[in-house]
Amino acid sequence: MSKHMSRRDMFKLGGIAGLSAMAAASLAGCGGQPRVAGEGGGQAVASDVSDITWDEEADVVVIGSGTGSYTAMRCANDGLDVIVLEKNAQAGGSTIFSSSVVWAPCNDLSVAEGIEDSREEALTYIEALSGDTFMPDEAAAYIDNVNAAVRNSTEIAGVEWAIWPAGIDYSVFLPGGKERGRAILPKVPEGETSIGKFNGPIIEAAQNLGARYMTSTPAKSFISRTNEDGTIEVLGVAAESNGKRINVRARKAVVLASGGFDWNMSMMENYLRTPARYSWGIATDEGDGQKMAMRLGADLRFMAEAFLSPGYKKEFEDAHEQGMSQLSTLIRDDAKRGIIFVNKHGKRFTNECASYDCVGRSFGGFENNGENRGWANLPAWAIIDQEAADNHTFNSGEPGTPGASYTKYDTLEELADACGIDKEGLLEEIARFNENAEQGLDPDFGRGQDYYGQNSIYTSTDYEGAFRTLQPIATPPFYAAEIVPVVLGTMGGAKTNANAEVVDTDGNVISRLYAQGNVSGIGAGGACYVGGGGTIGPGIAYGEITANQIQNLTDWQ
Repeated sequence: MSKHMSRRDMFKLGGIAGLSAMAAASLAGCGGQPRVAGEGGGQAVASDVSDITWDEEADVVVIGSGTGSYTAMRCANDGLDVIVLEKNAQAGGSTIFSSSVVWAPCNDLSVAEGIEDSREEALTYIEALSGDTFMPDEAAAYIDNVNAAVRNSTEIAGVEWAIWPAGIDYSVFLPGGKERGRAILPKVPEGETSIGKFNGPIIEAAQNLGARYMTSTPAKSFISRTNEDGTIEVLGVAAESNGKRINVRARKAVVLASGGFDWNMSMMENYLRTPARYSWGIATDEGDGQKMAMRLGADLRFMAEAFLSPGYKKEFEDAHEQGMSQLSTLIRDDAKRGIIFVNKHGKRFTNECASYDCVGRSFGGFENNGENRGWANLPAWAIIDQEAADNHTFNSGEPGTPGASYTKYDTLEELADACGIDKEGLLEEIARFNENAEQGLDPDFGRGQDYYGQNSIYTSTDYEGAFRTLQPIATPPFYAAEIVPVVLGTMGGAKTNANAEVVDTDGNVISRLYAQGNVSGIGAGGACYVGGGGTIGPGIAYGEITANQIQNLTDWQ
C-alpha cells in the first residue's frame, strides 16, 4: 500500500474499485487520488488532478440559489468568479415563497428608533430557547454577522428595510425576548406583499456582478481528494446539465446551500422526530446536499429537527399531488376566536395561539397505553362553530362558509362520530374550554394569557386581552377539518463550525467546503425558531461569514 493512501481512502473508494485504485497508487507511488464523493460511496475518477476534465470552472461554486445567492453576490462583489448550480428551472429556492423577513437583533433600524436591545440579550434568548442544543460560538457568529449581511443587501442590491410591525419574538416570554424590532423585512409599496422581495434583488445583483446561474443543473457529488494528513479537500462539483454529467472546478471553495430534505419522504420518515410529512418548501428540496455531505464523510447535526407549523391536511395533500409548494392557511386561522385543536381522544393538546413552530411541535409525542399506541396527537382536527365562521374566514373560505378542508355537522356528537373522535371526551373538553373562555382564561395551555397570544397578527383587535383569541364554541352547526404538522423547512444537515466550514465525523475541517441555510444544521445557534426571519437570518449571516473566509483562500493546486 502506498504510504499516501490511507485506510480511510480504501473504505471510501470501496470494493473492487477501491482495491484497484490502491494497486494503482502503490505502483505509481502517487498521493491521495481525486474522487467523486456523493454517489455510491465515492469512486476514483483519475490517477492525478491533471487528468480530470473540467467542463466549467470558477473561483467559487455555490450549490443552491436560495440564501446561497447572498454568498454568490458577496463573492462576486469581491471580484471573484462565481457559478451557482440550481436544481430548479427557476433561481431562488424556497425563498421564492418567503415573506423575506430577517431576524436581526440590534439592527440599524431598531437602534435609530431607540428600541432597547443588546448582543447579550439576543444570545440569552437563543440559549433559553435552544436548551441543551445551544451552540454559543455559532449563535455569537450569527448575531455578529447578520447585520453586516443586512447592510450589504442594501449597499450592493439596493434592498431597503423596515421593521416588521408584527415581528414579535416567537417566545417573547423567555429571557432576552423582545416585543418588537428584531424582525425586519424589505420595504414594498402599499398593497404589495414582501414575498420574494429579498432574493429577487439579491439574484439580480449577483448576476450583474458576473455570477453565472446554471439552472436545471442539479449538483450530484463533490469532487475531492484526501490529503496526506487524512483530511478531505473539496476541489469541485459533479453536476448534471442537459442530461449529461459535467465537472465544475472550484478554484477556491464550494458553498453548500441546497436547502432541506422536506420533499424526500424517506428522509422525513427516517430522521424527523415530529411526524411531519408535508412541506411549505420548494419541491426540489429533496436532501441532495445532505446525502452528498454524508457520502463525503461530513458530520451531521439536527437531522431530527425542522421549522414547523400546523396545516390543513387536505390543503397539503392537494398541493403535493401536483408537486406544488403550499403555504399554510391554518397559521392565519389558529389565533382567531372560536377555534380549537383536538386529538382522537377529543382533548386539546396545544396553545392554538402560540407561534406556528410551537404549535407544529405539539403534534409529536408517543403514547403507549394499551390499545392507544401511536402518535398521541395524530390524527387531529380543527373545530369551529357557526359564530366563529360568521365572524372570520377560515381556510381561505368566505364569512359564514369555511374553506374546502372543513366539513359541516349539525351537532358535536355527529362531528365526533364522523371523525372518529371520542365523543364523551370531546363534549367534556369543549364544555371545559367554553367555561374558561367566557372568563378569558385557559388554565390548560395559557392561550391568550401572554403578550404574543394577545398581539398575534391574526387575533381580533376589537376585543381586549385574552378575549382577542378566546371565545366559546357553542353555536351549531359545527365544522371540523383534519390538521397535520407541516415543515417550513428541515433544519438538519452538514455540521459546520462558527466559520461556516463543514467538519467531518472526527471534527476535522473539510477544506474548501462551506455550508449555510437549511442544509447546514445551523438554526440560530441551536435547534430553535427565534421569530420571524429565523430561517433567512442565519442563512445570510453564515453567507457573510463564508464570503469573508473565501477572501483569504488561494487557489488549490
